[in-house]
Amino acid sequence: MKSIADFIVELASAAQDLATLSEGEKLRLLGRAYVTIRDGWRVLGEPASLEGSAEAMDLTQAGGMPVHLYDDEMKAIPLEAAKVIWEIETAITAKGGIEPPTASATKDR
Repeated sequence: MKSIADFIVELASAAQDLATLSEGEKLRLLGRAYVTIRDGWRVLGEPASLEGSAEAMDLTQAGGMPVHLYDDEMKAIPLEAAKVIWEIETAITAKGGIEPPTASATKDR
């Protein structure tokens, strides 16, 4: 399994190399980001935060229609997800003693 830091780097890299990703790779990346955010909120004991998260909504909407998004819109979504994942990991670490979730084992590239 990848570490959270590795997955954050992967999200940032994917945002920069968007043109090289197939639609399937984009969908898998968005799905992995959503699951990582969902699992992080659960670990923190705040699963309701997922429903209120604008980034989670962006991931859900983009997952259903990545071919219909402009490149700048598609580029922003993994960067937003990376930011939220980093914030969740930081909160988990600050709580101490809680094991942060690992990123999904599925690698896109």
